[in-house]
Amino acid sequence: YQRRVRGADTDIPAGDIGVGGREIGYLFGQYKKQTKLWEGVLTGKGGSWGGSLIRPEATGYGLVYYVQHMIKYATDGQESFSGKRVAISGSGNVAQFAALKVIELGGIVLSLSDSKGAIIATTDKGIDAELIGLIAKLKLERKQLAEVASTSEFSSKVKYVDGARPWLQVGAVDVALPGATQNEVSKEEAEGLIKAGAKYIAEGSNMGSTQEAIDVFEQSRKTQKDKAIWYAPGKAANAGGVAVSGLEMAQNSARVPWTAEQVDEKLKDIMKNAFENGLQTAKTYVTPAEGELPSLVAGSNIAGFSKVAAAMKDHGDWW
Repeated sequence: YQRRVRGADTDIPAGDIGVGGREIGYLFGQYKKQTKLWEGVLTGKGGSWGGSLIRPEATGYGLVYYVQHMIKYATDGQESFSGKRVAISGSGNVAQFAALKVIELGGIVLSLSDSKGAIIATTDKGIDAELIGLIAKLKLERKQLAEVASTSEFSSKVKYVDGARPWLQVGAVDVALPGATQNEVSKEEAEGLIKAGAKYIAEGSNMGSTQEAIDVFEQSRKTQKDKAIWYAPGKAANAGGVAVSGLEMAQNSARVPWTAEQVDEKLKDIMKNAFENGLQTAKTYVTPAEGELPSLVAGSNIAGFSKVAAAMKDHGDWW
């Protein structure tokens, strides 16, 4: 059964919410035990048994690399993450590493959250790398932000808002990065982000925005021109995770590990290509009006569909 549905050339699962390196290790151990094979059957593996450097960081880093291209395109290269106020939801791998990359690039992290509530920065410096390190340890222990929000390490830098998502709590904001779970940005929150000045929203989570929220973002893009918010769907913006899973598979097949720098450079190229593919496809099939940014959701959807349809035709699935 295992060999029919799982295998290096069959189906390769990876981690997600609640499934990290520990769980992948248990699964890999059981697969190896039952099949007597060591092969790249899972991704997100430990570094000493077939994992790839940058895999834990990949979705969060890739998300920020994608938004870098959005900012560069929208401002004709005049702006970057430097000085940008960035609201982030979630506190797992995606959110943690997106936040660290934003800080590295000069941005200010305004928020993180979990299923119970959100922490909102109360200083001009925002949430710093030290606090993110504490949150990473907390989450490995499967604890909630509420359990430490009142401690001195946290209360001096953030406030805790019970039962809330961060979008309507952060005040003025430039960039929103949903990094928690599905449908975590509602229509009302989308409208609130626009009123708060947000110019970019990109999903680190899968289907992070409701359809009603996406409609609000797309209407803003069409009508507000240079004051619009620009929305990027998860299928493009969070592709870094599965992309580096592919790079992990390549390293497993070649039996050759790559350096962190090599993997990161490949990730940067992949996210650049994802952005440019969606952008150019949108310009081709959904031509924007003068002064209007191209629709990344339409471009990414059409690009993905076209690639699959072309492959199906080449494989004889339809004529």
